[in-house]
Amino acid sequence: MYVERFWVKNRLGDVIFDLNFSNHDEKIYRWSLFQNVEEEITDSERTLFFKFLSVCLGGTRYLPRLKEEISEVYGRINKIAGFGATIRSDIYKNYFYRSRNDYIVSPGGIVEPVIKKSCKWRGYYTTFKGFTDFKKPFGDFAYGFNSARTSSTYQEIDLDFPHRRRSSRFGTFFDDEFPLTPVTAWLHKQYGTTTHNSIKGASLYNTMLTALSNLFSHLKFSHCGKDKLVFAEKTPGQTEKAKKALHTLLLSDFPQDQINLIDFLVDFIRQLADSRKLPNDFNLSQGILFINHFEQLFSTCQINEATKALENLFPNIQFIIECSKKSSVDWIGSIQNQFLPILSAVNRANKFVTARSTSDRKTWDYRNKFLKSRFRKTAPANKDDVVLIDVDSMIPNLALMKLSRHYKNQCRNVILTKESEIHRKSRLVFASCVFYRNSTVKKIERLRELHGENIQIGGTGVDLTLTLPDKIEHLMPDYSLYPNLDFALGFLTRGCQKSCDFCIVPDKEGMLRQVAKIDDILPPEFNKLVLMDNNLLAHPEADNILEEMIERRLQVNFNQTLDIHLINKKNASLLQKIDSKNYSFTKRMYYFSFNTPDTISVIREKLKLLDSVKPTEIRFVCMYGYNTTLSEDIERFSFLQKMGTSPFVQRYQPVLGARLSLIDNYFDTDVDQLLRIHFAQNGRIFENFLRWVSKRYVKEFGKLYMPLVDLIFKYNNKHRKHRYIESLAGTKKNRPTQLVGI
Repeated sequence: MYVERFWVKNRLGDVIFDLNFSNHDEKIYRWSLFQNVEEEITDSERTLFFKFLSVCLGGTRYLPRLKEEISEVYGRINKIAGFGATIRSDIYKNYFYRSRNDYIVSPGGIVEPVIKKSCKWRGYYTTFKGFTDFKKPFGDFAYGFNSARTSSTYQEIDLDFPHRRRSSRFGTFFDDEFPLTPVTAWLHKQYGTTTHNSIKGASLYNTMLTALSNLFSHLKFSHCGKDKLVFAEKTPGQTEKAKKALHTLLLSDFPQDQINLIDFLVDFIRQLADSRKLPNDFNLSQGILFINHFEQLFSTCQINEATKALENLFPNIQFIIECSKKSSVDWIGSIQNQFLPILSAVNRANKFVTARSTSDRKTWDYRNKFLKSRFRKTAPANKDDVVLIDVDSMIPNLALMKLSRHYKNQCRNVILTKESEIHRKSRLVFASCVFYRNSTVKKIERLRELHGENIQIGGTGVDLTLTLPDKIEHLMPDYSLYPNLDFALGFLTRGCQKSCDFCIVPDKEGMLRQVAKIDDILPPEFNKLVLMDNNLLAHPEADNILEEMIERRLQVNFNQTLDIHLINKKNASLLQKIDSKNYSFTKRMYYFSFNTPDTISVIREKLKLLDSVKPTEIRFVCMYGYNTTLSEDIERFSFLQKMGTSPFVQRYQPVLGARLSLIDNYFDTDVDQLLRIHFAQNGRIFENFLRWVSKRYVKEFGKLYMPLVDLIFKYNNKHRKHRYIESLAGTKKNRPTQLVGI
């Protein structure tokens, strides 16, 4: 994102200030010096022009302030008639687009935006909403810093409650008391997040230290404490003994001009990070930085180091600087010689060292990779092609894989897709819906409009009675339908002998029976198996099946959990010999169901039989939102916390044909008891339950319980806390909700 042109006009229609940033070849000048102007301009006028630029780049909140600013500079004679800027984006490689922001100044000094006309687009048509658009994948931002400010104040840093993401900041031009980011507190915060494997925190910390080491070559950073930063002075030709006795300096020992420079760097880097939506590589985002009185930040001897450091650390930033008339000609000339006039943002994007997280994220990476890559790009279907639509599956869809095997055996071309609009010509379309949701219903309606009588829709989200024909049901699934799939999945048994109120399996599948052998669902080249059986241990042949898994040395994921009530000495011994894995097959894991607190005594006794299984290798799938109260949920989760294992919480989602149970009095105990429960493993999943409790509290009492909100955002997604509070507190509605517990 770059400024292409900036101008200011007077009452006579003449342009009193015009700064172009591009040449005829559509190349942008990334460095621009605000000094060589034809008309004599005072320092106050230059500062005013930067205020105009601030408004053009997203600082519309300062529009009312401009009236008094203009009158202060020009007195009662309103000389300024209008100003504007043209902004250009190059984030789509060779394709770019422009946005023009124009403002008029009335004779009374009121500043108003000009009615925007349609933009002139080049290349691909795309929407551009300026610097206030929080939905852009890149954190395009603008930052202005007034080096002539006379005082420095600092804002408070709440370590657990960061400020909202913002895309522009120009407060130092309009307020001398505008607070900056406190250097020590902010750096110590990033250091703390680095020790907890935060990629973003490590990147911020490394960027700041890199900037300091480049700008202060005579100093070496020592360490960052909670209330002080420690540096060591370097002297050329020191011996090893002398290096150990280096003279240390605190931040307060620095000269004031160097403190001002550090204040600017920290505030700028933090602003850049706050505008960045993605957590890593924030220094590669595009943006605009303009500085008034540049010579007050960087002394003459620092020019080379400063420009090189800014170039390397922020390769996609456009720099607009201003030097006062008092600056010497030599000083200005050295800047002009150092700046690279035309610079390609892509070619200058240097590699930057960032810390790597050591936490185990392979499970989520594996699932996200599947969700993103499961649909191949194909040409539009012909009328004889078979189109399979995977509407909402989170894992490979077994029914579609069997349909694919059936039609490929007939030498038919099979296409797996999610959006089938380009495949309208096909006369044979199958769609599978696993979940019964409002979004699924809308997708089904659209699919029926697109394909009419040519489409057949099935799955538990649509019809519980609709099943595949027997000749298709017993086929080996077509695992090639999903790219890079390296495990088999399927059912060895179907049905269940139990009649749980919330479960549809008995109604859908009938009584428990064996429907396949391992060889029927596991190809010879696979040794990983995801079992979808609902109650495998209840089948009379369960022990024989487990023994076969051990003999074949299979890695098995019991995806739908095991019934811990059915654990005995024999099958417990067999289960411990099986290589039981999590869904991504990265670590040992056993899954059991735990839906009511009356199972606690059974769990204690049965886990004694699984003596070789560590607590961290056990996951209890805990359903919530069905028939348990808050006290019962707290009892379940407190037990798991004391035992040293963690839950995999799942909200009850009613499906077609299921019996619905309502909880009349969910909050039958104090919510504060929930605040003492924390799981180091699987903590993000548990936060889903806390969010549900928080929303139910608001719905039932009309209040937002802030201690619970603080717990939800204590470890993850801290930048979203503001928006979550706004959504629950009703700030977007006419009737605000109370905040309690603050």
